[in-house]
Order: sequence, then structure tokens, then C-alpha cells
Amino acid sequence: MKHPHFVHVREHLERVRDGYSYIPDPESVYLGRVEADHIWELVGLRLQGCPIVVLAALRFARQERPGVPDARESLATYLSTSPNAEAGDSGGLTAILPNKSQDIPSFLSGLRAGRSFSPVTIDRLRVEVAFDFRADNPSAIREQREAAAPLRSHYYRTVSGHVVRGEAHVFYVPVGAPVARFLAVRAPEQLLPQGVIRLPTVFLAHRFIGLQADVTEEAARLAVRSWVPFLAGTASREGLLPVG
Repeated sequence: MKHPHFVHVREHLERVRDGYSYIPDPESVYLGRVEADHIWELVGLRLQGCPIVVLAALRFARQERPGVPDARESLATYLSTSPNAEAGDSGGLTAILPNKSQDIPSFLSGLRAGRSFSPVTIDRLRVEVAFDFRADNPSAIREQREAAAPLRSHYYRTVSGHVVRGEAHVFYVPVGAPVARFLAVRAPEQLLPQGVIRLPTVFLAHRFIGLQADVTEEAARLAVRSWVPFLAGTASREGLLPVG
């Protein structure tokens, strides 16, 4: 049976593919309860071993940024936070999940109205891909863009066989690092045997990336067209964001 709230995910993906960049009603799309110092916001998560996207409301610390409503840190930073063993933090994410028969606007309105939900804990290390429902990433403001290293084009192949191309900042994670680290990939496109589809900005777990190729230089761009792992015909037919 199709879950009604996954219609919301499909609509979001269609907005991206159509170049739609404005969210008219955050309260029906992603915004849950607003607290003095925190906000609850709907995000999508691909979890290890789960065949469909999990929609979850996560609690973010509010930040003050001119011109950015309901500002918070980027989803990549939020998910990459290291556990604090001394404070008793095991690294789990406290999340509130909508019921399978519940549409998102009613779920969010119930959350804002103070309805009681039983939270679950999600292991950061089991999150493979994440995305949010905003038109723009909250951290994508001019000052941070200018201070950061330039975006570079890359091809990625996940450990499950998905082939994706997009822009990201370069960073390195030590092999075998026991903490979760996420890479924000802007304007991503998934290469499928049946064609190319556009995706929203996605946040890939570093350990979910099997191969990565820098395609900034023309020589590398030409080479990647001949590397079998990055050819669309060898890629998984499954969507990177499966919605059932």
C-alpha cells in the first residue's frame, strides 16, 4: 500500500526537477513545533536496511541569520556532530515519525499544537542519505559561501551502486573513523540506466560513498566517461531516494 505522506516527497522531487525554488507554506511542508531556542523540522532520511525514505521531524537549534527565516545549521553539519561520551550522548538522533496513514500537513500541525508523539532514536551511522524540504539550504548565505573553499564537480558511486554527479566542497575523513561525517552535494543528478533525474541537495554519508572522482579538470572529465563504475549503464536502477 502506498503511504499518503510519500506524495509529499514526490512533490518535492518534482519541484526540484521543474526548477521550482520557492516553498509557499513552510508550516505545511516542513516546519513543526517552534520552541524558544529550537525548531522541529521535517527531513527525509535513507537508512541502512530500509527500502523506502523515512520522514522524520528532527530538533534543531535556532540561529539568527539576516534574511533566513527559521535559520539553523546545515543538515550536513547537524548529522556530522560527533557523539559526546562524557555528556552521555551516544550519537543517536531523537526523531518523531509520522504515522503511515498520516499526511504531512496534519502531522506538522499536530506537532505545532503540542500533540504528544513517542520519539524514536536513529543511529547516525545508519543514515546513508539525507535531504530537507527547504528551497535553499539554511547555511547557504553569502558570507559562508565566500569563506568556504570553492565548490568542485564530482562523480560519486555509492556502495549500493548509485551513480551521482554534483558539486561539493572537498574534505577528507580518516579511514575507519568511528563518527558520522556527511557531504553536502549541490545540484545533484542521478545517472540511471534509464536516464538522468535531478535531485534536491543531498547529504551523503561519507561511508556510503564507494568511489569518488574529481571532474573539475577537462582531462578528468573525459576520463570519467570511460570509467566503468561511473557509466550510467552500470549503475543501480534504484532511485537514491526511494519512496515506494
